[in-house]
Amino acid sequence: MRHLAVLGPGLLGGSVALAARACGAVDRVGLWARRGEALPELRAGKVADLVSNDISDVLRDADLVVIATPVGALVDLLDMALPHLAENAVITDVCSVKGAVVAAADAALASASRKDVAFVGAHPMAGSELTGFAHARADLFSGAACAITPGSSSTASGEQRVSEFWSNLGCKLIKLDADHHDVLVAKISHLPHLCASALVQTAMAEDTAAVKLAGPGFRDTTRIAAGAPEMWTEILTQNREAVSGVLREHINHLDAVLAKLQENDNEGLYRFLNDARNHRAELPPPSGAKN
Repeated sequence: MRHLAVLGPGLLGGSVALAARACGAVDRVGLWARRGEALPELRAGKVADLVSNDISDVLRDADLVVIATPVGALVDLLDMALPHLAENAVITDVCSVKGAVVAAADAALASASRKDVAFVGAHPMAGSELTGFAHARADLFSGAACAITPGSSSTASGEQRVSEFWSNLGCKLIKLDADHHDVLVAKISHLPHLCASALVQTAMAEDTAAVKLAGPGFRDTTRIAAGAPEMWTEILTQNREAVSGVLREHINHLDAVLAKLQENDNEGLYRFLNDARNHRAELPPPSGAKN
C-alpha cells in the first residue's frame, strides 16, 4: 500500500495514523478532521503527511481508507467519501458494532454503484476510557485482538489488504461473521461497561461515603465506567439485541448468587466463585492494550 487515509482524528484514528507511520506499513498517511479548529494540534503532532478538513484531498489516490468515527457517523461519512475514492480502494473501520456497520456499508456501496470499491469491517480491541487525539499513541494496537468481518461488498484482495494492515500494526486477527462478532463483543466489552457503571451506581449513587474506602480493586473494576456516555449510549443502542440477551444472562447469574446467599448455600456459593476463578484463569496474558 502506498497511501492510507484515516477519517477521524480521535483516540483510535490518531493511533492508526501514528502506528502506520511508525511501522512503515504505508508510504503516505492522510488524516481528515471534520473541525477546522482541530487541524493546528494535529499538524503540530506530526501525525500524518497530510492533515486536512477537505475530504477530497485526504482521499485522493488512497489505497486503504480507515473510518475512525463513531458508529452513528459512518453512513454519512461514507456518502461524503464515495465520490472521491480512487478506483479499487478498500475501506475498513474501527467500530465496535459490526452487524449494522457492515450492512450499512454494503448498502451504501451498492447504492453508489461502486463495485470497484470493497468494504471489509474490522474491530481492533484496543482503546481506553480516555478519548481524543491527545491520548493517541503508536503502540495502542500492539498485541490487541482485531476482528475482521467481511460483508457482501468485500473481496478476497480487499480482505487481504485489510488483514495485512492490521497485522502490521501489531494486531492478532480473528475472522468472524459480523452478527457473531456482535454477540461475542456484547459479552466481553459491552456488558462489562454496563456492569462497571451499575457497580458505581450501587456503591456511590445514594451514599458517597463508600468512596473513602475505595481501593485499587474498585478502581480497576470500574475504570471503564469513565468512558464517554454519548459514545457508549450509541454503541449499546446499535447492539441492542445482543446486549439485551447477555445482560439477561448476567442478571440470571446474579439472581442465582442472591438465592445462594439467602439460602445459606455456602457450598453453592463456593462453586460459583471457584468456577469463575477457573474461567478467569483461561484468559491469555495481557498484551498491554486496554479493551
